[in-house]
Amino acid sequence: MSANQKPRAYSYIRFSNATQAAGDSYRRQREAAEAYCTQHGLELVDAKEYSFFDQGRSAYKARHLDDTGELARFLAFVQDGTIPKGSTLLVESLDRLSRERVKDALPRFLDLLNQGINVVTLADGRLYTSAYNELDLIISIVQMSRAHEESATKGKRVSAAWRRKQDSARTESLPIGKLRPLWLDYTPDGYIPNPERVEVVQRIYKLAQDGYGHRAIAAQLNQSGVPSFSADRKNASGLWANSGIARTLSNRAVLGEYQPHQFIDGKRVPVGAPITGFYPPIITEDEFYAAQQAVSSRRQSQATKPGKRFNVWQGVSQCGICEGPMHISKRGNSRILRCFRNIQGLCPAKPILLPRSEEVFREILAKVDSLALVQSNQGKLQRQIAVCDGRIAEAQERIESLQSQILNLSGALPVSIISVMQRLEEDLSRHQQERDSLKEDIAREQIINKDEFFSRLDLVSYEGRARANSLLKSLNVEVAIERIGELRGKKAPVHYRVSKEGLPIFSFLDTSGELEFLPLTTPSIAIAEVQGEVIRPEFHQYVLTRERQFAWEASERTRLEELCKTSSFKDVASAEGISVRELKRILAGERSNRSAP
Repeated sequence: MSANQKPRAYSYIRFSNATQAAGDSYRRQREAAEAYCTQHGLELVDAKEYSFFDQGRSAYKARHLDDTGELARFLAFVQDGTIPKGSTLLVESLDRLSRERVKDALPRFLDLLNQGINVVTLADGRLYTSAYNELDLIISIVQMSRAHEESATKGKRVSAAWRRKQDSARTESLPIGKLRPLWLDYTPDGYIPNPERVEVVQRIYKLAQDGYGHRAIAAQLNQSGVPSFSADRKNASGLWANSGIARTLSNRAVLGEYQPHQFIDGKRVPVGAPITGFYPPIITEDEFYAAQQAVSSRRQSQATKPGKRFNVWQGVSQCGICEGPMHISKRGNSRILRCFRNIQGLCPAKPILLPRSEEVFREILAKVDSLALVQSNQGKLQRQIAVCDGRIAEAQERIESLQSQILNLSGALPVSIISVMQRLEEDLSRHQQERDSLKEDIAREQIINKDEFFSRLDLVSYEGRARANSLLKSLNVEVAIERIGELRGKKAPVHYRVSKEGLPIFSFLDTSGELEFLPLTTPSIAIAEVQGEVIRPEFHQYVLTRERQFAWEASERTRLEELCKTSSFKDVASAEGISVRELKRILAGERSNRSAP
């Protein structure tokens, strides 16, 4: 440092909550730092990279010292020499540096001094240096202890106040104050819906049911000029983001529920059961669970960013060679459907033309239970199935959560946990039975007139394409697609193998624009014949032989399972005249090399 150069000073400013941010805290701390530097001949470094400002960081929980905290950045600069010895750190008071316990805060404070960094507390003008004496040490310890005790006491008071509010909410349904879902307004008489914001939430749920993902919903709202609910609080841009949409779609407060929480070891965890009927409901249960099912369906199919036209094959198609996902891409002026692993150079599958594949997609819809797409009564049944799927997913998630909690318990299980688990399992079984019954109702009606079905089928609009895709997912339909041979373009033969709930039901062979239906089950033959298609006799015979073989294999598997309960694999295999490996393959449900008699 040259003789004329002033010693450098660095200001560290911290406040821990939004109330302080909205008030005078930053200006007060900044002006005090400037005044001190002027009075004592220090150069206050105000370059952006040397500004240390922690907004909303708790010193009691040491969050300002994590990897993203500004104080942590200052300490790193000291350790690597970027900030030289003899520099001064300006803080309003020692509680801005830390409100941790003294045994944790004092070593860090002394380490700063020992590295040649002076510390000034602006509130009382006290200067701490590496030449500190016992009095300095005692004063710093007292201040740190006071700061920690104040924060601990404040935290206990706030926690106790919140517990009292939560207890009153549970026992007397009393409002908990202004902290509320942002689509509600708080009045002296309680919570009331904000009409404009309620309309936004209902729009979000409708878009989710129509197949729009979080990103697409946020884009629609932003393009429509709808401000986010946090625009006047902490979101300066006022724009919707994926996270805000996700929180809205998963928030059961739309059903009127309030779930009390508390912090345990720094984590926010639910306390007790949700309080139903606490808030005014703005979404029906059917709408809520239908949206959950749609979101879950997109998540399971690993849908990424949306296009202008919904990809009808999304989460339904897979490569017929490697079983990898099929993606849409462009080749010249043509849009193609291509195996993702082929794009990575890991699969030899050849691409197929997208427009022609969507014509086959339409034919597949005509051969499965797709009347819901064109008939209002069937559509209602399909929506009820979506609601059941949402409730099933929620029950399964809660059961898995309870099971993980049980694994962490020692000793006898509490009666309450056993009771909740039994109730959840009963709910799960009831919802599954209801879904199966609804699917049977849908299956009773079949598409008889394909031309009429196609004329009413919407595969043009985003919503219509999303509904068709969602229907196939709800039916557990998968399509393995493989281009055969070396021909290109429209002349290239393409095989579409269609499975439902893991079992092959039919195929389509597309050869030079001619589509041939290949039934693999008796119901698929019946559907085709009802629609006026002629099925060759050899297919009838093939399907009957195939189904007889499957039935015999299932019966054999049951018989062999019973034998293996009382005899070893080796003895059973020897008696049956097969190898142990073959026996294990049969028991695992794999295809047998043996034929039905």
